[in-house]
Amino acid sequence: MTDEITKRLFLDRSQLKSSEGELIWELENSYSLSPKLSSSIMMTAKECLLREYQLKEGQIEVTVIEIEERSGKIIEKMGKKKVRLTIDNGIEDIEILKAYGRINLRQIKIERITDEAIEQGGVLSQEDLSKYLGCTVRTIQRDIKAIKKKGIEILTRGYLHNIGRGQSHKVKIIGMYLDGKTYSEIKLTARHSSGAIKRYIESFTKVLMAQSKGIYERKAISSVTGISEGLVKQYLCLIRESKKDKTRKENLKDLINRNSYRVGIKKTAKHYSEALGAMIGGLL
Repeated sequence: MTDEITKRLFLDRSQLKSSEGELIWELENSYSLSPKLSSSIMMTAKECLLREYQLKEGQIEVTVIEIEERSGKIIEKMGKKKVRLTIDNGIEDIEILKAYGRINLRQIKIERITDEAIEQGGVLSQEDLSKYLGCTVRTIQRDIKAIKKKGIEILTRGYLHNIGRGQSHKVKIIGMYLDGKTYSEIKLTARHSSGAIKRYIESFTKVLMAQSKGIYERKAISSVTGISEGLVKQYLCLIRESKKDKTRKENLKDLINRNSYRVGIKKTAKHYSEALGAMIGGLL
């Protein structure tokens, strides 16, 4: 046996003992995929997962109170959670600043980072918002009041436990889209960038398509799409309520029809199971 072959066998054995090798083995043996396709899926998954662990430019990682903690305890005894918040969203924030001004930009940041915290299992206080956005608590309170007038609840600690989880700005924007509003109309009303609106709709579509392929459990949808269980729950609720409205129901069908190719490679979905077909078709 040559040194090159020995080296190759050693690498193969080492790989099989790693988590990467375990995934490749599962794909080849449990789903009957070819070694080449299995390796390709593993590399794509690795890139996506590693990207999630890296802080993006403009993000901070902070420790906040866990979402399930109730008032009454001293802070030192409350459960804590590390969350990532997008304080500066780059070009999108610059566009909003130019189009709508500093106050609207700050209000969008409030919507964004409170949602991000909740989706990661934490909840921000008004004092946290004041600290991370560099303004007074009074300014935060004034902004929250202005946002509430648009029908969007800002879920901060204390307020969250009094009213429960209200409608987020993402759900509000997707609802407008399902009502037949154009991107321009949504942008004018919600004062979010076109990129953000498109991202919210794409995120919602992933959940809708997973459900259309027979994946109904919240945890399973979260696993397949990479969207937090909390947000999946909101989207599933929106889908359920939208089916009661004629216009929204038609727009849901239209979204499914226009995105069916994403869960397509129909042969793949049919042959390798619905969930894997959804993954390969671009739901991740």
